[in-house]
Amino acid sequence: MNRITEHPILSPAEGRVEARFSFDGKPASGYEGEPISSALVAMGVARFSSHAKDGAPQGIFCANGQCSQCSLMVDGVAVKSCVTPLRAGMDVRSVEGLPPLPLADSPPALSKPRRLSCEVLVIGGGPSGLAATVELSKLGISVVLADDKADLGGKLVLQTHKFFGSEADCYAGTRGIDIARKLSDEVKALPGVTVLANSPVVGLYADRAAGVLVDYRDYVLVDFKAVLVAAGARERSVLFPGNDLPGVQRGRRLPDPRQP
Repeated sequence: MNRITEHPILSPAEGRVEARFSFDGKPASGYEGEPISSALVAMGVARFSSHAKDGAPQGIFCANGQCSQCSLMVDGVAVKSCVTPLRAGMDVRSVEGLPPLPLADSPPALSKPRRLSCEVLVIGGGPSGLAATVELSKLGISVVLADDKADLGGKLVLQTHKFFGSEADCYAGTRGIDIARKLSDEVKALPGVTVLANSPVVGLYADRAAGVLVDYRDYVLVDFKAVLVAAGARERSVLFPGNDLPGVQRGRRLPDPRQP
């Protein structure tokens, strides 16, 4: 098993429950609620799929749900495994080329979507979206904050280092993961603010309404007067041949192409 058992800052979660599932038809196991990708990497699986264009191996890359290189078929549906929690009994399979569309045996039942309303719709629950929501609430403006991740904070939830600068302005001396919790708790306690976590905005319409897939399951329309897009940024990786190859081993030196 390739699991980290010790960390200078983080501690393994206590009371974790084993979850048995299948990967490409073979028995596998991980922990309930952890990302599927984490369970596979812990088992020593690096290659998750093959690229549709040239068959190049693909696996975990951004680890934050922004790319699609860790895509897997789970119970017949293509998902990003780094942001999909593991559940017991899942049928997980590699994606070879383009993922197949799920079969529709019957048309889905249609119903009138639930509607919410606000003065400002904030798209993105990272540092900028959270800060904007706080300032809008101070002005007495009603806000719906929608984010596609289950935990608010954006890139802060990936940062274990302590911030520098001003304590008053940017929580200097506090780790990013702790700043995310502080901002998230503050926003959730604000009056006039509705938080829709784990809920991507999937459409903006001319009549000032947005379609939000709440919990990736229920389609909700949000009426707004203004929209603030705080969808965040993405790290830029250095480009070189093979920079995204899965399974790079810690401490292993690549061969020097100059040597015969």
